[in-house]
Amino acid sequence: MKHNKILREILDWALHFGIAVLLVLLVVFFLGRITVVEGTSMVPTLNNGDVLIIEAITPRFGTLQQGDIVVLRIPELLGSDNRKYAIKRIVAVENQHLQIKEGKVYVDGKELREPYINGSYTQEMSDFYSDIIVPEGCIFVMGDNRLPDKSRDSRVFGPVNKDRVIGRCILRIFPFSDFGSV
Repeated sequence: MKHNKILREILDWALHFGIAVLLVLLVVFFLGRITVVEGTSMVPTLNNGDVLIIEAITPRFGTLQQGDIVVLRIPELLGSDNRKYAIKRIVAVENQHLQIKEGKVYVDGKELREPYINGSYTQEMSDFYSDIIVPEGCIFVMGDNRLPDKSRDSRVFGPVNKDRVIGRCILRIFPFSDFGSV
């Protein structure tokens, strides 16, 4: 009798533990996760060491928009520095015409207002990606730090397939002095 009670308690505990683990996995996989900014490509918006909450619903089931800050798996050609992920801002989405000329970014013929960038000049890094229609299913991303050689982004590797996006940044939780939406 006592043996059955102990066994029942163990099974009850294991069931609750299993449910808790499953819920955590569902939250992390579908809803979001926490990430730490590494590097300076998003300065002045985000700084090295900032802690962010990213949500994973929009990239999977919603629509990514121009201006969203996203975490994405970087293209393999840039993977040699052992960083698997990058944080960048979407400057153009599928079927938009993006141009970089005379230090300014134009989307569908209109100059993109970018009060968030570091500096006032956007460097052209590749003739091939300075005047492009973003392909279906892709986004064109750039770091906010547009100073020379501070951000490797779509100006270098081209448009990124949306399935490479891990999540959309929604909240900075550290440092506490900068707590809030991004």
